[in-house]
Amino acid sequence: MFETLSDKQREIVFDKSGKFVVRACPGSGKTFCVSARLARLILGWQKEYEGIAAVSFTNVAWQEIEKKYSEEFQLGDRISFPHFLGTIDSFINKYIFLPYGHLVLKCKGRPTLVGEPHGIWTGKYFSDSLFDNISYKIDGSFYAINDRVMPPNWLDNVNITRSKKNINKGGFATQSDANYFAMKILEGFPQIAKAVAFRFPYLIVDEAQDTSEIQMRIIDLLIANGLNEVMLVGDPDQAIFEWNDARPDLLNQKFNDWENSIVLNESRRSSQLICNATFNISSLEEVSTAVSEEVKNFEHNPRVILYSDNLPQIVTDFIEECNQSGIAVSEETVAVIYRSKNLINEITGIPEVPFGSSPWTTHDNYTKDFAKGKFLYDNGDFKGGFKAIEKALLKQIRNLPFCSEDTVEEMIRKIGFVSFKSQIFRFINLLPKTDTTLGDWVNATNQILTEKQLKFQLSITNAGKNYTFQQVFLNESEKVADRNYRLGTVHSVKGETFDATLLILKTKGIGKAYKTILNQNVSISNSEELRIAYVGITRPRKILVIAVPNQENKTAWENKLVIQ
Repeated sequence: MFETLSDKQREIVFDKSGKFVVRACPGSGKTFCVSARLARLILGWQKEYEGIAAVSFTNVAWQEIEKKYSEEFQLGDRISFPHFLGTIDSFINKYIFLPYGHLVLKCKGRPTLVGEPHGIWTGKYFSDSLFDNISYKIDGSFYAINDRVMPPNWLDNVNITRSKKNINKGGFATQSDANYFAMKILEGFPQIAKAVAFRFPYLIVDEAQDTSEIQMRIIDLLIANGLNEVMLVGDPDQAIFEWNDARPDLLNQKFNDWENSIVLNESRRSSQLICNATFNISSLEEVSTAVSEEVKNFEHNPRVILYSDNLPQIVTDFIEECNQSGIAVSEETVAVIYRSKNLINEITGIPEVPFGSSPWTTHDNYTKDFAKGKFLYDNGDFKGGFKAIEKALLKQIRNLPFCSEDTVEEMIRKIGFVSFKSQIFRFINLLPKTDTTLGDWVNATNQILTEKQLKFQLSITNAGKNYTFQQVFLNESEKVADRNYRLGTVHSVKGETFDATLLILKTKGIGKAYKTILNQNVSISNSEELRIAYVGITRPRKILVIAVPNQENKTAWENKLVIQ
């Protein structure tokens, strides 16, 4: 069962105990290690009502852990009670915020989670509409999640800050709010912290470099109240979610503080040539050792190429190179990834929607949901499309600014699961195809609504009438568009592996230009832009190509990666 573990992985799975950090290089098999340690612990587990909590930061990440657990160790298809496997947010929600949130919010009942990923939030008034873009720092002060949508000096606007507090007191919270209030619950009610630590005496945190200051504080509070077995697994060089409050320095601090920590520096993913090149950006003390017999000696030197206005041809040439190298091109084997979202417009030839030119009208609670849902549904994302339209219908029927899962469950209890879902399917089938402009689609939809005597109409701005669905929802369709390779942002492929990767960069991301960062030898620890690039260039097993827009950038990347 554990035969394929390396000596270093075996040490992590069998020998480590107490509090420790696993600093894992890209492609080191950290997910396999997490799954193996879970399997080893669960095999000998004898407690009925205490369990292991294993958490990561995305559904994809924890589902990959469960997949490896199931396929490699054959202990069942799912990790179930008394254990927990899921996102860190879902763990915090289930065991801290939702059952105890009323203690700090001072609301009458169980809190309700709103805003993404729980549903699109729309307020009745301008100040209310900003609710899901405001949250709390660890010290309790407000901050804006996206500064660009906030009015100037918004912190001094009493209506905005009062609205945030009042909606929270009404029992509503975004996910960022939930994390903050969960921290306050553990601080104010240590008996709850003791109960959670007793319920889950083992904690495993995957992708721990993405932990926020508040989330790490929650972990520290559980440790202070009796949690003794903590395994944090991650790579600070791959922390690319600072916009979501990720603090990779916190993992580094734990690595230094916890003497039992360990470095896992074997690449089971990439060739040695790719390992050699990517090491020059990393903070690793030694080059990762390529250990995959299939690819470790693959002879393809990473290289940097130039592009101008010929990105479609660059992509075509890259795909041809993959074919000539014996790679069967598919969405699972070949990835074309980019740092800046507007590059997808150049790659696909689909015009970009001008910044600030939204097609959605103010105080319209459901048109965007219907349009996005039908577009996803038409492009094969049936689950995502169905959920969006389901919530849009409930928002319309009940005149709600948002629709939570609780609202959906309430409707199911009222009219029955089959009846409710059938009504949603019938409505989806009424909607016209999205292979047209938004204006024509809204007109056609409104005509259908009138004919069916449904008493509402959709609306968009005049500026949005000529936009196509592909323009408006282009980044929503990264995974569902009809192409034989994967196309998406660096963030969308984090944690994944491909045989070949083409990374397309502009002159800069956010902040300093790449050539400046590279020529000044800025540490990866101090540059999220370098970490984003690092995630991109460590995806491939065999072929790595970086495309940049000018010779200065090409030279800077070649010098940094030591590419001849």
